[in-house]
Amino acid sequence: MRNFSLRNTVWRNRGHEFDWLAGNIFAPDKNYIVVGNKKENELFLMQMDKPFINRSFILSEDEGIGFKENQIIICTAWEREEYDRSVRKYSKLGYVENETLFPFEVFKILYDVYVNNKIKLDRIEIFLTSCCTLNCEKCIAFIPYYKKPKIVPLQQLKDDADILFEKVDYVSKLKILGGEGLLYPYLIEYVDYLHSNYEEKIGSIRIGTNGTVFPNEAVLEMCRKCNVILDISDYTCAVPNMCMLDDVKEICKAHEVEVDIKRTDEQWLDMGFPNSLPEEKTEEELKEHFYKCAMFCRQFSKGKYYFCCSNFSAICAELFLEDENDYFDFNKEFTKKELMEYELGYSRLGHTTFCGVCRGCSEEANDMHIPVARQINK
Repeated sequence: MRNFSLRNTVWRNRGHEFDWLAGNIFAPDKNYIVVGNKKENELFLMQMDKPFINRSFILSEDEGIGFKENQIIICTAWEREEYDRSVRKYSKLGYVENETLFPFEVFKILYDVYVNNKIKLDRIEIFLTSCCTLNCEKCIAFIPYYKKPKIVPLQQLKDDADILFEKVDYVSKLKILGGEGLLYPYLIEYVDYLHSNYEEKIGSIRIGTNGTVFPNEAVLEMCRKCNVILDISDYTCAVPNMCMLDDVKEICKAHEVEVDIKRTDEQWLDMGFPNSLPEEKTEEELKEHFYKCAMFCRQFSKGKYYFCCSNFSAICAELFLEDENDYFDFNKEFTKKELMEYELGYSRLGHTTFCGVCRGCSEEANDMHIPVARQINK
């Protein structure tokens, strides 16, 4: 889940959009009620500090709660339907969304910045190469549209890491990918650099792979040493003759390398771009589309933090023009509050310019389901 509770995210008071709110919800007299299932609550609390935990009360799904002016509710539900159900339930008692009732992601980043002066980001993707063993018709990274293979120089990746972690205190998930992540020729050197220099600032380093490439001994040893997780997309149904998922899982287990299997029994969403663009939208419709999409992944490249990874991919494939509205520039001076606001969706327009050509990356915004990893002839 990424934030989908904030509407009208046009910057009007950049760097101070939440000052009034933070002064209220972090006042000394406030108590915090954490609601959700046991696992989600535990995951949330693992990320919070002792002062918060000492002021919080954990509420199971079956317990009731009344309204008190000094209480703040934090909902830890990952699924939008569950979160919306909590909003309806507690709104009837007098709690107000984004004032006294928050999704955990919004509350947490506000707490990190306003209470602890830390900027902690959930997930960042780093593009390595357009080289891939597959040629998926509806690839979210638009790999089939690259006119020639692209391999990002190792020095650029190292420079980006230095720029990123000079300003950011922590990244929960740093995912490096392509294309096919295991085809990047400097993969070991890059991961070694990340692990050697920024281990304490990264929750997990993940390599995106499609299960058609067998990691060699050197890569497996690097993954074990650096605690890297292989994020393997399960495309068994789409390319059964190429998929080596079981073999890859087996050798990873033998080398004590963690794997995380994605997309089993999943459908993709047809984002439309670049072949079948959606109807033109008004500014209000674009803001609503952005709110419903709640794009889950960010991209960092050349010191620029792109809100939407598909937006970045379209630019990288030379299919879409770059716009300053669509990225946060780490090459300029900024405050942690400004970056926090951008992470929560704030920008000059209140949406990305790419929203005008994309159907969206969530089922709330886009109902065009398609088979996973359908191949086209190269």
